[in-house]
Amino acid sequence: MNSIGILGAGLSGVLMGIRLRQAGLDDFTIYEKQPDVGGTWLRNTYPGLHCDVPSHLYCYSFEPNEWSMVFSGQAEIQAYLRDVAEKYDLIDNIRFGVDVAAAHYNEPAGTWTLELADGEEVKHRVLVQATGGLAEPRFPRIDGLETFEGPLWHSGSWRHDVDLAGKRVAVVGSAASAVQIVPAAAETAAEVFVFSRSPNWVMPRRNARYTAEQKLALQSHEEWMRLRRRQYRSTLLVYRAFKKQEAAIRKLRGIGLQNMQSAIDDPHLIEKLTPDFDPGCKRVLVSDDYYPALAQNHVHLIDQGVKALTKTEVVANDGSVTPVDTVIFCTGYGVGNRAGGRAALEVYGRDGQEMLRTLAEKPESYRGVAIPGYPNYFTMCGINGVVAYASLFQSAELDSDYITGWIQRLIDENLRSVEAEPDKTHTYSEGIQAELQEMSWAGNCTNFYKNAAGRILAFYPGTLGRMRRELSEQHEDDFILESF
Repeated sequence: MNSIGILGAGLSGVLMGIRLRQAGLDDFTIYEKQPDVGGTWLRNTYPGLHCDVPSHLYCYSFEPNEWSMVFSGQAEIQAYLRDVAEKYDLIDNIRFGVDVAAAHYNEPAGTWTLELADGEEVKHRVLVQATGGLAEPRFPRIDGLETFEGPLWHSGSWRHDVDLAGKRVAVVGSAASAVQIVPAAAETAAEVFVFSRSPNWVMPRRNARYTAEQKLALQSHEEWMRLRRRQYRSTLLVYRAFKKQEAAIRKLRGIGLQNMQSAIDDPHLIEKLTPDFDPGCKRVLVSDDYYPALAQNHVHLIDQGVKALTKTEVVANDGSVTPVDTVIFCTGYGVGNRAGGRAALEVYGRDGQEMLRTLAEKPESYRGVAIPGYPNYFTMCGINGVVAYASLFQSAELDSDYITGWIQRLIDENLRSVEAEPDKTHTYSEGIQAELQEMSWAGNCTNFYKNAAGRILAFYPGTLGRMRRELSEQHEDDFILESF
């Protein structure tokens, strides 16, 4: 049995299916609990949702697209992923509406058994997890969530049946989704109240539609690649800030302040909106219309967290009370894909060890793609496996090629298993962790990039070029290969 199971049909899962197809490994199944491909771009549908990475970077390098905008919107990105899945004949390999509950490794056979939520069991030789790490909407722990009488929802589960026109709308949070939702809500709501515990650095997006002439020019592969290279080079400023280079930090700070002050002239509001940490400690946001929205008379910034809800009001941490009709939580996502922060699925490796417990005790991964104790199990863009400043597509392409190489070898040589070697994984992880602790994310701010012990788990510390060089070889000595 040489079948391969892929968990998730977002951009990473679709990509993994393409690479397997191109390698002649056609015996694979993609499991997706949603009704279509797209992952986060299918699940999130809130108004104003656009990517914060330029469109010509936020796509597969081998599948150019005629994008309508410099920074494309949700529907266009999801349609692109669907079109690519159809082009590579993946749809028949995807089981939609299927929730995978658990995976168990069978050591003698070198296979995995998937337990589906409906009780069905399926065996695979190899599993590739491409589920993403932030999918389950997270609500703050406050009183009154069940008490509030008006519509209440999380940005990740948008209520399209609720009209905000003429309503008093509370937006709780001020990060990536909030800076897009607030301007959209302000267009029709009577009043918008933005509850923000701490401000963020917001750079101008400078979004624009491509003209017909520009689209025609970009049909040339040379022009398309030239634009892609130019957009990539522009992201390196952010990387230099991540590396805590003073010149880059000063430049980003200046850009952020100019973006704010060009729209807002109230010094008191500017003071509230100016972070007390350097750009790069938290996620750097982009928006052309967030600050202009906050400058409007009917939009109010309340620089307090939310303590509780009553039947008709929001109670801030300072005790102030704001009557509202609707509450929208832009409070991020829990780590893992299920309520309560549980993992996307329960994974049991050698000797029945549970991955959630393994990673709680030792949150390490070999180059973001493999975890010791879990043979024939690979992760797309796993722990410390994402280049922070670049497009996720770029990291995923490198991972998929690396993983495909190991799957090909496993099958060609009829190996029982391929597994990351524990000591080599630890040495690798400690090495990059030392680098990460010198970068911006270890600074004096709260972010979801690091765990409670301060260990940074989200990102790879190097450039895309460095990751490409490191993943260009299979590092055979860093894996344990077992024969039958």
